[in-house]
Parts: sequence; C-alpha cells; structure tokens
Amino acid sequence: MIEMNSKKWNEKIKNNFNDAAYRYFDHSNIQKFFAKKIVQFIKELNPQKKGEWIDLGSGPGILADEIEKNFSSQKVARIDFSKKMLLENKSSSKKILWDLNNDLPPEINNCSLLTSNFCIHWLNNPEKIIKNWFSKLISGGFLIISYPTKDCFPEWKDTCRKIDIEYSGLNFLYSKELLKDFKSNEILYSEKFNYLENFEDVYKLFRSIKNVGAQSTNCQRKTVKELKKIQKFWPKNYNNTVNLSWQIAIQIIRKL
Repeated sequence: MIEMNSKKWNEKIKNNFNDAAYRYFDHSNIQKFFAKKIVQFIKELNPQKKGEWIDLGSGPGILADEIEKNFSSQKVARIDFSKKMLLENKSSSKKILWDLNNDLPPEINNCSLLTSNFCIHWLNNPEKIIKNWFSKLISGGFLIISYPTKDCFPEWKDTCRKIDIEYSGLNFLYSKELLKDFKSNEILYSEKFNYLENFEDVYKLFRSIKNVGAQSTNCQRKTVKELKKIQKFWPKNYNNTVNLSWQIAIQIIRKL
C-alpha cells in the first residue's frame, strides 16, 4: 500500500481520466447500461421542468446525452473535474469544470433533478458530498445516483486471497452507509443490480479498466510475475475466459 494524501490521490484520478477521455465512450458499456436504466426511472418520476437539471461527474456526457435524447425540450448541465472529458461532449448544453470533492458552486441552486452515474465512489467524503447535493434541490426535486458497491469483483478478491497477493482494486461503498443521514421518507428507492463482464483473459480485463481511466490505486503496480499468477488462478469459464462481477446500487432521494 502506498501512502497518498487526498490531494495527490485526486490528482492521480484526474490525470487518469484526462488520459482516457478520448477513448472512454467506446469502452464504457456498463456506464451506458446504467445510464439507460436511470433514464427509465426519470421517465417514471417526471421531474419538474422549472428547476435546473444537472449531471454530476458527467464524463463525456453519456447520461446527460441520454436524458436530453428522451426529454428533447430539457437541457442538462454537465459538471466534471476532467477538462478533457467535458471537451469530448459535443452538446451545446452548459458545461462546468469543477472538482466535486468541493461543495457545488453557490450559483447552483433550485435544481429539480441531479444525477450522478459512476462518480461518487471516486470522491473523498461521499456521505458529506451527497448532503450538499441534496441541499441544492427544490422541494419535490430528485437526486439519482448509481455506483459500484463493496460486493463488486469477488473473483478478483478471492484470487488475490488465494495466492496471497494484495488486492489492488478500489474498495467501493456500503450502500446503507451512504444514505444513513437521510430520513426514510426521503429515500424513494434503493436497489442493487448485478452486472457481469466477460474477457478473454485477465490482461484484457485489466486493460478494460484502464481504457476508462479507472485504474487509480493506492497499491504498488503488479509485476509481470504477479499478473501471470493472477491469470493462472483466476476462476475460468468452460471456454477459458474470465468474468468480472459488478454489483451496482441505484438510489433515488426526494426532497420533501
């Protein structure tokens, strides 16, 4: 484990996302899948049009584009700390370069919809951040978040335990912990979904994580020898391919 202060950690995350910005869209199948799911929820909720709609940690605009496609009269502002990610998005909607580890800019207020897809687990204090986001909603406004939970990647964790190599993936969030400060009547929806990815080998699996800039870790880089060992002991399918299992939480909070 490499000791890293939060400033260095945030810089590392930002640099990795900036480097991956040009290829992110082509490799973000899981993000696209859950963006479509979130849009289905938005259709059911039918948020008020009078408040602002904003996508937080928008990346190249996968979710924001999907929302605008389905609500043609509605503009969705995009906020991200990666300038290159924002520049990848060709929409004419408002874009704000902002580090979401900080409270949202004071001019952001009176929102009727805030969304965040695959972002909050990268932030330093998600429980505090989510309270700030919630404070920006108008009465009747919705905050919809999706993120990987602590039960992701069992194959990876089990393999590392088995061969006594440090697990170098992220330790994701406890979904109950994240909403512990909200009243039960504010939590409209909280569910977990399983999503399975399949790869030819672990080298392609790890490459897929790097392709979207999500390889940031506090751990030492794996040696070739360690990677070969991980490949050897990772559970295989009948055709010798490998799986990566995700568990994704979608939570909807409503301002009363």
